[in-house]
Amino acid sequence: MHLPSLIALSSAPLLVASSPLSSPSEIEPRQVYGVTSKYCSTASGNVPSLCFLQYYTSATAPTYRIALPSDATNNAAYDTILQIISPITQTWVGFAWGGGMTNNPLTVAWPNGNSGQVSVSSRWSAGRTTPGLYSSATLRTLSTARNSTHWTVEVVCTGCSRWNSQQNGGRLETQAGSASTFAWAISRTAVPQPSNPSGSFPVHNNQGMFSNPLDFGKNARATFTQYVQNKRS
Repeated sequence: MHLPSLIALSSAPLLVASSPLSSPSEIEPRQVYGVTSKYCSTASGNVPSLCFLQYYTSATAPTYRIALPSDATNNAAYDTILQIISPITQTWVGFAWGGGMTNNPLTVAWPNGNSGQVSVSSRWSAGRTTPGLYSSATLRTLSTARNSTHWTVEVVCTGCSRWNSQQNGGRLETQAGSASTFAWAISRTAVPQPSNPSGSFPVHNNQGMFSNPLDFGKNARATFTQYVQNKRS
């Protein structure tokens, strides 16, 4: 399958779905329509189309996409999906589900060599120190990929929608129109042991945060479940 350039941009007002992250040799084109937007993948075989809340900052920083089931509520935990599409210049990428470095689940990822494999790690930090391993949130990799300009990973997180903390209420906000706050961190310094998801990683070179309702990333429960079941790597 031929894929357009990852850095191709479009000025169209409506987000148009593009090829899904379907194999280690393919990476979805990144489409940008502002800071946050709705992105929907293209159905492929038994993998249905899934919609995401997409967040973009610049061509030199990662794009983040979040999906969840539409019947998720604030009263119970539920699985979430995170996609990270990163320029290869970024050697590790971190995503904070509660909007900051401390007291919320952190998903950290870095490429494991040039084969397209990506190490993912669930972390937690109670202070401004290197986050330790966090067993209360588990990550299942759905797909990874790498080309000459970008690497990408897609994971399902169990334990990233609610957590034991007073920060941000210890949960994502599912009510329509109510915003959840997220944070990110990136680094251009190499990870000492790329193949070890439990290993250390250097201090980030840049960081930021954003708030947005999760409405763009909500999907029918059956669609969400089918996507996860049929897109395991």
